[in-house]
Amino acid sequence: MREAYWEPEKFMRAPGGSAGGVAVALASLGGKVAFMGKLGDDEFGQAMLYYMNVNNVQTRSVRMDSKRSTAVSQMKIARRGRMRMTCSKTCAEDSLLKSELNIDVLKQAKMFYFNTHSLLDRSMRSTALRAIKVAKKLGAVIFYDVNLPLPLWQSSEETKLFIQEAWSLADVVEVTKQELEFLCGIEPSEEFNSRNNAKSKFVHYEPEVVAPLWHENLEVLFVTNGTSKIHYYTREHNGAVHGMEDPPITPFTSDMSASGDGITAGLLRMLTVQPDLITDKEYLENTIKYAIDCGVIDQWLLGRTRGFPHREEMGEEPEADENGIRSVTEKEYRTLENDSDPEGYMPQPEMECRPVKPVPDDTSSKTEKEYAYRASWM
Repeated sequence: MREAYWEPEKFMRAPGGSAGGVAVALASLGGKVAFMGKLGDDEFGQAMLYYMNVNNVQTRSVRMDSKRSTAVSQMKIARRGRMRMTCSKTCAEDSLLKSELNIDVLKQAKMFYFNTHSLLDRSMRSTALRAIKVAKKLGAVIFYDVNLPLPLWQSSEETKLFIQEAWSLADVVEVTKQELEFLCGIEPSEEFNSRNNAKSKFVHYEPEVVAPLWHENLEVLFVTNGTSKIHYYTREHNGAVHGMEDPPITPFTSDMSASGDGITAGLLRMLTVQPDLITDKEYLENTIKYAIDCGVIDQWLLGRTRGFPHREEMGEEPEADENGIRSVTEKEYRTLENDSDPEGYMPQPEMECRPVKPVPDDTSSKTEKEYAYRASWM
């Protein structure tokens, strides 16, 4: 099964970032997308600019900075599996000035998307808020993807004060279930049962619970829970749409967190197609169904293209391993109950658990492999 895993070279560039990923995802869904921000005039910034251009993202409002470098995050994975990450600061992404905003692009925008990452740096925060206010004045719908970075998870009160101005300008807000509970001070009440999904509770909070986060300009509040369930709240309606459980991580699937960009892009795409129906109950539910489908595709796409071996390398019948298993199924992973089992019966694992030994590198004696990816701001 080793060849089923995607093992990049020692150094691998992955251009993107929270806002850049949404921009590319939205363009792939047929949306007309413009990216506004700043990149360093270096090989990383040029690679990101090229990546957006080939994916049909308009970049005429992107500024290149020859004095600052593009933000780069480097990850190092050691033999024991520990990951250490370093990020380059100060970076070009945080140096966009108010005078560098492209007003012509803002005039054409039907919807303006941003997230909390653009508010962290003080100077960048003022530029981002200026762009939001100009876009709103010109008639754009403001979509705020909260996407709280790690430093803002210390105190809910401080976080609410920090994002208050941006939140009050938003027409549409997207938060995860965990972010909603954090901001509202809710103790999580989920009870997960991997053997019986019907016993798991996916709570839909009443409007009174989320009322402290509401403001007069807010039209829709989306609360996402991966591809499992997405909740929506408007002034007149509230409800939820069931999706599917996040696909398990196997050699043939991608990271479950990959669904975020697809879900957000799906919501943006549908809301820009029919902005007059932004608060219509039926249209909102169809919008959410479409967004969930986009999220599921995002979760599986990379695993499907990188994980499966070539057809010519696959035999007619896969050989069983030492435990007699030829495929990965719910039965073999003990996540399905046997109808003949008595109530309360817990099957014992048939496979022996033992530590996984690292696979030696045939071409190098080094004990560490380094990976790097680059993040950029929109």
